[in-house]
Amino acid sequence: MEKAQLKEIGQRLRQKRTELNLTREEFAELADISPGFYGQIEVGTTQMSIDTLIKITTSMHLPMEYVLFGTGYSPSDCSPIIELLNNCTEREIKLAERLLKLYLLKVD
Repeated sequence: MEKAQLKEIGQRLRQKRTELNLTREEFAELADISPGFYGQIEVGTTQMSIDTLIKITTSMHLPMEYVLFGTGYSPSDCSPIIELLNNCTEREIKLAERLLKLYLLKVD
């Protein structure tokens, strides 16, 4: 893969991570990779394995085509919460609903 392609991949990942309001360290933890390695991916100085690509795309709820080529994904105009929920499995939505209910009950 060419250096320019690696930088484009890194820019797409950085943009999405920033939209999610996550630090590199926070996202790396979610994806179960080291923060240093994730930082190298974001700046385009290293390539990632298929396993790492799967971890990243699963954690960010992004299609692999978008991460690799910038296609196959169009962010919605709705709130980031709705966008995240739209990309969740039924199980993830149920868990998110339970967490939100617990949070709201605690706040009141």
